[in-house]
Amino acid sequence: MGWNDHLDDSELGNLPPEAWGNKFDVDGPFDPDDFWIENAGEEEQRIAMREWFTARFCDPAHDTPYNGREGGYLFIHGGPFDPDDELQTRFGKLVPGKVIQEVADELVMEVGDEWAPILREAPPDYFDERFDLETVGPDGPLLRVRERIAELNTTLRLQTNPVARPLVARLVFGALIGVLESFLWETAQHWISTRPEVLQRCVERLPVFEEQKFKLSEVYSQHAKIEATVKGYLQSLVWHRWEQVGALYRLGLEVKLPSVKAFQKPLETRHHIVHRSGTDMEGNKIEIEDSDIASLARDLEAFARQVTSDCAEKFLLA
Repeated sequence: MGWNDHLDDSELGNLPPEAWGNKFDVDGPFDPDDFWIENAGEEEQRIAMREWFTARFCDPAHDTPYNGREGGYLFIHGGPFDPDDELQTRFGKLVPGKVIQEVADELVMEVGDEWAPILREAPPDYFDERFDLETVGPDGPLLRVRERIAELNTTLRLQTNPVARPLVARLVFGALIGVLESFLWETAQHWISTRPEVLQRCVERLPVFEEQKFKLSEVYSQHAKIEATVKGYLQSLVWHRWEQVGALYRLGLEVKLPSVKAFQKPLETRHHIVHRSGTDMEGNKIEIEDSDIASLARDLEAFARQVTSDCAEKFLLA
């Protein structure tokens, strides 16, 4: 089992940006911030502990040899690992025991108390064609930003029940962050798909690829799948994880992203809207004004213009 095979069922998107403790380890498995998890609500603690565990351990049925004669798995890469032991060791001083036990019991119910380690090597073919992007020109992502902002503004102007109006505002505000994430993904994939040197730099410079090993007999098959492998990596990225996204642009495209400071607070607000049903950590209702939406839309379009201009200067005007 590979390092991110569990991402289809991942709930990491339900956690706020401050949940990450390994912010500068852009390719490592999720590790929650100790201060955050100690003070988080029980549901977020459960999500974080489960994600921490399943990023490191898997059902031994995936790739652990089975000894039919002895009737058990051969844990040749270490283990077996008991969820209760591992969670207690990592979180015993931070999370109430009953919460740890609930997560451990759930994991044992799913697989048992003998888990295998996940090998920390990205699989070469985890690109999923179902989630591929439509090919667009170099200005396509910016044009889509403008189209999507216009659509959201139209939605905001719709006549609706006064009781529902605050909900519409929150949904539009949250959707703007999605527009930002889509822009970054679409822009990166355009240049990776159209500029061989960008694809080459991603493979040679991003740790997830440069440290990948395979047999000599696999050289030709791996070469044929290089672009799909990199595009698969893009599919797995959380596009508001600025350290990861910044590294991709800096090392692969050789373009430095503009400051993302303007999006930090809106990201937290979007998290409350999406994952706390529109309330903050104290239970207060999130109120979004039209001016908040207009400000975020302006910052988003300015950011997209700058990135598009920097990419054009790098690839088209040089």
